Amino acid sequence: MINILHVSAECTPFVKIGGLADVVGSLPQELKRLRGSEVRVFLPYYKAIPKKFLKNVTDVTNFTIQFSSEREVYVGVKQLKKGNIIYYFIDNEFYFGSRENVYGYADESKRFAYFQVAVLESLTRIGFMPDIIHVHDWHTGMIPLLLKYRFININAKTILTIHNLAYQGIFPLEDYRLFNIKYDAKMEFEGFLNFLKAGIVTADMITTVSETYSKEILTDYFGYGMQNLLRQRGTRLKGIINGIDYSDYNPETDHLIAQNYGIDNAQDGKLANKIALFKELDIDYSLDKPVVGIISRLVNQKGIDLIKRVFDEMLEIDDFFFIVLGAGNAEYENYFRGLQERFPKKVRVTIGYSDKLAHMIYAGVDIFLMPSKFEPCGLGQIIALKYGTIPIVRETGGLVDTVKPYNEYEKLGNGFSFTNFNAHDMMHVIRYAMHLFYHNPDSWEILMRHAMNSDYSWTQSAKEYRKLYKDILK
Repeated sequence: MINILHVSAECTPFVKIGGLADVVGSLPQELKRLRGSEVRVFLPYYKAIPKKFLKNVTDVTNFTIQFSSEREVYVGVKQLKKGNIIYYFIDNEFYFGSRENVYGYADESKRFAYFQVAVLESLTRIGFMPDIIHVHDWHTGMIPLLLKYRFININAKTILTIHNLAYQGIFPLEDYRLFNIKYDAKMEFEGFLNFLKAGIVTADMITTVSETYSKEILTDYFGYGMQNLLRQRGTRLKGIINGIDYSDYNPETDHLIAQNYGIDNAQDGKLANKIALFKELDIDYSLDKPVVGIISRLVNQKGIDLIKRVFDEMLEIDDFFFIVLGAGNAEYENYFRGLQERFPKKVRVTIGYSDKLAHMIYAGVDIFLMPSKFEPCGLGQIIALKYGTIPIVRETGGLVDTVKPYNEYEKLGNGFSFTNFNAHDMMHVIRYAMHLFYHNPDSWEILMRHAMNSDYSWTQSAKEYRKLYKDILK
């Protein structure tokens, strides 16, 4: 029996900002189903955790620690069992319990330094000692180094998963004193404390969330300064594609969509869901024209600049509808609001996020657009495939690994893609997809079947992680 501990800043269904939460919410459950492992998870006890979970939370222990220059700092450990997994929460009112948001505070280095130290201090008090500590992104990146320099009594191997190398946890160098350890060059990069760099240098194994991304981050363009360090650790770097939990995203069982459907009745099912989506958004669009959808953070990474470059032209000329759900940079939010004002009969924009509306879009639109500048894995395209919604993606990261471009002559592929980060390349591919939709319905039906038959469940990825755990324990 292998004891595995995941440590993360996010985890569905408790708190979600991005794809990190989906991974930590799903992977431990799948590992437990494979048997042979005891898997548990540590998270901060945020104010943002839905109240429906709080009634089942129990207190495990509490104690005080020496942290930073403060004399004694409170640590509470709470516990909740959900499914097959025990979740532990680090409870501290100042750092987590009193704050409305998960991120975005001036003392982020202190908050997540405290979290990492508190997790490691808790292990000798909760009756669970891990063989593997699996940490995720910069928020937990110092843990492998802390095990080597401060918590040497914890004999655990470490795996660091990089979900997005662009975010590294960079702070003033003097903040290393928060950890009550001596300075070491392993935690410094270009004169700053870098949480993620510490993990890259000291973890026993590094994974990324797709095979292609594990290669991309070795290049100057995608490496964000870490490329040389990652090259040095090349034999300890592996890409494992994220999966999705098909119990949450399955058109046959999804309770958030208007009508359930499978491969054999996908055309009828999607039509019913398109009608329901139009009603939900109070729009009167023609049902026989293609609908392009986007569900995304509205940030530079997601390729919004490509859309800005050509969509006014396309909406003037081409016969399609465009539905957007997302939030992010004010510039992009305002662009999409303006696009709806200019094309009120073709565009509908919802700024924000709604889980119900997201499911309705996956089920109700025909084409799902992800023109990302970079995408470590991406989950939207995987979800869209399951719903028979055809993805159009740029060939980067996990998008390459999951979307295979359709070949009209050999009838192969499950979506469409373009190589260069170029707005007109994207435009040509969207127009080709719409040409097939209008003029080759047989090909479109084949595409839908291929998409819905694509299997990106967690089962295979969890097996790869289990093998990795066993290998580093040898």
